Amino acid sequence: MLKFIPFGGIAEVTKNMFVYETDRDVLIVDCGAGFPEEETEDKLLIPDFSYLRSIGKKKNVWVIVSHAHFDHYGAIPYLLSEFNFPVFSSRLVLEFLKDKLKEMGINKKFSLNPLKPGEKIRLGDFRVTPFLVNHSVPEPFGFCVETPVGKIFHVSDYKFDLTPVDGRVFDFEGCVNLAGDGVLGLFSDCLGACERGFTQTEKGIEDNLYRLMEKARNQIFITTLSSNISRIKQIISSARRLNRKVVILGRSIEKSVEIARKLGYLKIKTGEKIGKKIGADESKIVYLVAGSYGQSNSTLMRIALGRRYQIFLKKGATVIFSADPSPPNTKDKVDKLVDLLTVKGARVHYYEIQESLHTSGHGSAEDIKLLMALVKPKFLIPIGGCPRHMRAYSFLAQEMGIGSKRVFELLPGETLLLFKDKISRGPRIKLKDRTVLA
Repeated sequence: MLKFIPFGGIAEVTKNMFVYETDRDVLIVDCGAGFPEEETEDKLLIPDFSYLRSIGKKKNVWVIVSHAHFDHYGAIPYLLSEFNFPVFSSRLVLEFLKDKLKEMGINKKFSLNPLKPGEKIRLGDFRVTPFLVNHSVPEPFGFCVETPVGKIFHVSDYKFDLTPVDGRVFDFEGCVNLAGDGVLGLFSDCLGACERGFTQTEKGIEDNLYRLMEKARNQIFITTLSSNISRIKQIISSARRLNRKVVILGRSIEKSVEIARKLGYLKIKTGEKIGKKIGADESKIVYLVAGSYGQSNSTLMRIALGRRYQIFLKKGATVIFSADPSPPNTKDKVDKLVDLLTVKGARVHYYEIQESLHTSGHGSAEDIKLLMALVKPKFLIPIGGCPRHMRAYSFLAQEMGIGSKRVFELLPGETLLLFKDKISRGPRIKLKDRTVLA
């Protein structure tokens, strides 16, 4: 028997953490953070680790991480401060973790192991093979996991993009080959299930950014998610085409660019200066600024309020939001920031104007159906979305000829028991979020 326990990412978007447990071993997939509903930015919500405390010394435990988004890896430093579980993921995730552990002053020796797509690793009762998917960060993985009861696929955030910025498309062949001899269960992202068609490719975003930047005569401020390396690459490329240098403002983006350059995800031409220094002629500069979610202490908010030393927002400045306020509790903050920038005289381009300045990293309805067709699972479990997304995912499964009894929509605390030929609901467990200082 295999037990599936979701600690987050079920009936919610953030705080993704999923546990697969046998009699001897435990495999944790992702361990992310979320944010409290109240207006606070110095606190995080992380999953409840009490269950792990009860079994952590009795069983072998491993952690694998799908990609470098905070809601999938952000709680791992807090997990490692208490446990010393080996972690396996992309080089980008591991570098982000090293930076955060250092920042938190956690100096223990950890087992942080890079994963290579297509390379099978043995973790006790589990045989894990990562394969490349498409998302908005480099090297996002889906996982094929061979277990004592059969093969499962765990595919967190993904979409199908035939023209991704990094040129690395979804590994169709690898996915199909891994699924070839039958799949018991597909645990996959449902967040885009309510959106029709396929998710828009990243390719056209750069031309749209360039078009807006070309029209600007003076200041240009662009903000995006700090981990969206593909978008940062497009911004740098557009600035290069306009002979503007990029000035990076905000620790989160500075750190992401530094790590991405170190790993070769961002290549900067010889003599091209990108950094914090402020040039005299702002018509030759693009400011890449942290604060796409409207955080009150972010660099963009401080510029809007006139509290950022040496940077003053001028009337007629162009401000571009290349991000959607999709995480919970962010839309109102972004709306307030857009209003503030508008009152200050900026020309703001943002999500409501629909200028194709951002595309989701999550698969829409046709992406979801395509993955179902590639994997051909016996059972389906939607993850990473709210109840409405999970129900829409179930309807898509029915369109694919998969009956409703083969789809399991779970609520927080609900578990599944997996056997070789069936899945049933397991005992409910009590979960309580833990609030920590960011």
